[in-house]
Amino acid sequence: MRILVVLTCLMGLLGALPAQASAAADVFGREIPLGQGRPAVVLYANRDTRDVLRENALRFAYELRRENPIVVVHVDLRGIPGFFMGAASREIRKIHHDSLERIRQLFRDQGQQPPADLEDSLYMVADSNGAPHRALGLEKGFRQVLVQAVSPSGRELARGPFPQAAKAIGQAIEALPPRRLVSSLSR
Repeated sequence: MRILVVLTCLMGLLGALPAQASAAADVFGREIPLGQGRPAVVLYANRDTRDVLRENALRFAYELRRENPIVVVHVDLRGIPGFFMGAASREIRKIHHDSLERIRQLFRDQGQQPPADLEDSLYMVADSNGAPHRALGLEKGFRQVLVQAVSPSGRELARGPFPQAAKAIGQAIEALPPRRLVSSLSR
């Protein structure tokens, strides 16, 4: 029951943010660096699909760790009442923090050091008007998470239902040419 209340509050917070902000910034006001040099995995979800993300998204992101993608979760909040804003604001920060802690623990459980840029690798986007979801053919109340692979330049590489399309999305990200590292010695 507590999880349902928390997620309802989260959805309320995200629904109150302006649509313009949801396209360029996450729920913390950070600019989302799509098309700025790192590949991305973009997940389109709503409150009815949260369990799919909870069960599959962190492991999927971990499996793509060598490609260092950013993970963006677009949450469709059409129809969520705005009176949950205060509590939802606190909960979204807690959920974001908890997700980062869970992925850090996943790295440690595998005997690896979590990446230093982990904080800059997870973005949760509020979509109060549903425009990005509608653009992909997702109507209000959709029941299937959609996942997209996005190139470092911002071009869509692949798309499909999640987690069913996870392998194809992973292959699209892994097929990208390696990022060039410029050292100070080569200048």
